[in-house]
Amino acid sequence: MHLFLIQSRVLSYENLTDKVIFYCSRYQFNPHLTRDETITNILVKSLTVFPNADFSLCLSLLPTHTLAPLSTSASAPAAGDAPLSEAVQKLNILNSLLGGADYTAFWNTLDSDDLYADLVADVSGFEELMRVRIAVTVSQAVREVERSILESWLNLHGGEFEHFVGTVCGWEIDGRKIRVPLNKENEAKGTVVRENVKFDQFSRLIKRAYEQPA
Repeated sequence: MHLFLIQSRVLSYENLTDKVIFYCSRYQFNPHLTRDETITNILVKSLTVFPNADFSLCLSLLPTHTLAPLSTSASAPAAGDAPLSEAVQKLNILNSLLGGADYTAFWNTLDSDDLYADLVADVSGFEELMRVRIAVTVSQAVREVERSILESWLNLHGGEFEHFVGTVCGWEIDGRKIRVPLNKENEAKGTVVRENVKFDQFSRLIKRAYEQPA
């Protein structure tokens, strides 16, 4: 099963964007209907379609008190913070790491706290979806990457890494190098910009420069 087939599972969530907006909007205008678990599940699912802006869109529909830490900096929410606020802040950390293409730090952060495991537990295949998304992003930017670097980006090693890269992605493993097939995003093309300016265009411009204002 190649990368584009696996990616279709991710795209199935993208088709639910309108539904996500509906639920977030309903909670925005009807706070009494808010369910923390539903909100966090929506946020986690929106992470699986990065670099799309779904996560930021969902954040913008949440109450402002969930976006600012109650007792500490945004990089380290305190255990005593309100459950929803702490969860939103932690998920926002993951989103920031993904947005900055710091995939190694993303996996390290995800494994650093049991709360992350609880938050992603209800999203089936979360780690697989994230690896596919990371692989898609990588395939759009490079033609070749060091194996050790890609291992840290995908948080896979040994046989699992080789299966994912070779079978799922369809990439070539060449010793310590991973070669990504050519595609329209990672193909380097020279761009030649040509402008066709006729002489009579200059003559009209020069004529206007000498015309007396009315």
